[in-house]
Amino acid sequence: MKWLWILLRLPLVLVYSLSGFLIIILAHVLAGKNWFQRKTGKRIICSWMKGLAWLLGLRIHVRGKPTPGLLAANHISWLDIIALDAVIASRFVSKDDVLSWPLIGLLPKWSGTFFLQRGSPAAVRRLNAEIVTALQHQNTVAVFPEGTTHNGEGLLPFYSAILQTGIDAGVTVQAVAIRYMRNGERDTLAPFIDNEGFVEHVLRVLGAARIDVHLDFCEAFVPHDKDRRQLGEHLYEQINEVFSRPVGSAE
Repeated sequence: MKWLWILLRLPLVLVYSLSGFLIIILAHVLAGKNWFQRKTGKRIICSWMKGLAWLLGLRIHVRGKPTPGLLAANHISWLDIIALDAVIASRFVSKDDVLSWPLIGLLPKWSGTFFLQRGSPAAVRRLNAEIVTALQHQNTVAVFPEGTTHNGEGLLPFYSAILQTGIDAGVTVQAVAIRYMRNGERDTLAPFIDNEGFVEHVLRVLGAARIDVHLDFCEAFVPHDKDRRQLGEHLYEQINEVFSRPVGSAE
């Protein structure tokens, strides 16, 4: 059954991904380099990501109200980006080596992704300044303070440096708890970890009949009275509290 799902979905995902290339290129040419900041651009991103999620067998369940501003989520998989973008169009942070990928590197660049040059404190300061400016211009920015993906069981420590952007911009900050489930249990296919090849992981996801991703948007707030360490601790506690409850339960 696994290979049947792969044979069915893979051609559709490839064709659909090609449509994404064309949409981004056309939007960039027709509406300018900041097309993704327009209301129409945000609707396009959400709609396209919803379609991709459906093709991948990803079923998104939302609890709470997504709020524009700085989103801070736990990080399990590249699927996190698809799930979040399908609910609220966001700009993400990526490693700058993506820019060297032939053609593919243009896509995140032309759709609002921020790029981090690792190992350079000056580059981190420039990145944070870019994010602050974007937040002040009503962009929603999603970050993963854990800094890496893991198996989704609990949380890794939060790195608070990136959270300073929410404080400096004076915008709303919101924690997002991400959990993947399959057949009522914590899903073990969705996590993208242990240096697994990307293509191999995509095929594993395509081979699953369905994966449920639960997005819990916690209470949003403006961190007037917190430094970045306190902000990181508060966001960590909010997500950890969600993890202490059964999926789909009320507070």
